[in-house]
Amino acid sequence: MSQRADDGNRDWDLTSPEARYDLSSRTIRARRPEGVLYLNDQPHFKITADLATVLRDGELVVLEGSVQLRQLNQRGLTIEGDNLIWTPSQSRMVINQRPKANDGKTQIRSRELVFQQDTEVLQFKGPTQLNRVDGTNAASTVVRGGRGTWNLKSGLFQAPGPVQAIRSDGRTLSASGLDGNTRKGYLDLQQPVTLVLESDRGRINAGQTRWLFSAEQLESDQPIQAELKNSKVQGRGFKLDQRTGTVIIPNACRVEQTLETLTARRCAWNWRSERVVADGDVVLRRTKPEQITRASRMEAKISDDGAIRFGQAGARVESTIKLSPAAQEKPRRPQVSF
Repeated sequence: MSQRADDGNRDWDLTSPEARYDLSSRTIRARRPEGVLYLNDQPHFKITADLATVLRDGELVVLEGSVQLRQLNQRGLTIEGDNLIWTPSQSRMVINQRPKANDGKTQIRSRELVFQQDTEVLQFKGPTQLNRVDGTNAASTVVRGGRGTWNLKSGLFQAPGPVQAIRSDGRTLSASGLDGNTRKGYLDLQQPVTLVLESDRGRINAGQTRWLFSAEQLESDQPIQAELKNSKVQGRGFKLDQRTGTVIIPNACRVEQTLETLTARRCAWNWRSERVVADGDVVLRRTKPEQITRASRMEAKISDDGAIRFGQAGARVESTIKLSPAAQEKPRRPQVSF
């Protein structure tokens, strides 16, 4: 069975090794059907299933059991499910039983998938799970959300509801929504964005953040606040490299602890080595004793209790210590009497 578009180009073909036609109801029932969907008269998708029911000579097609729709190009995107309702005149397919879509890097599972043939837009509805493969780790990031759309041709992706991403190493990321382009390798997380590091190592709160999932990086030019065990860090913008375990705050870095405060142009923190580096006009203010230390660079280690211990390995520093009035007062000579 085949159908052509209004301009005469091929629209779709459907074949089966075993089929029956009911003349009174104009219904075809076929086993192990295979079909081809065309775009500009060229094969674009291949479709297979266990069973097919074609109603009213092609007005509606229902495919059942191991349904697969596979894109015939280098990407090889596949859309799968157990039940597909196809309305050829509207170029619309609805997969409502165990639907999923996979392009080799990104997999989407949802309650229902709607594929618009003519625009190549995939809509996902209901609770949705997106699995993203990063590097060599299979399904290393799982994103959960609600509804959204994915343009298979351009790569544009939108999910306006609250989303949460969970990595296999225990790190979690939440945002009010996301949009981006899967073909260009990024998703923009909408504010507020919260990143919780693994093993309770800290929490980062930021504005709109770009997730460069191909490079396994997060970056933002918005203000950032980070809460560690015994300190708070803030600045303008950040870049997180998931491969090296490093967070860089490129502007207006400020680290606050109970007895000291550090400011610098730039800070970097590696949560795996627990090493902190501050660069550019570094000023460290301590309260006990009241002391100000200035340097071009300072390094620190994070202790087991979460405190950041700043020191300078051979660096040139300038320190000012303010003594208490009692300490500055000269001792009086005892009164002598004869």
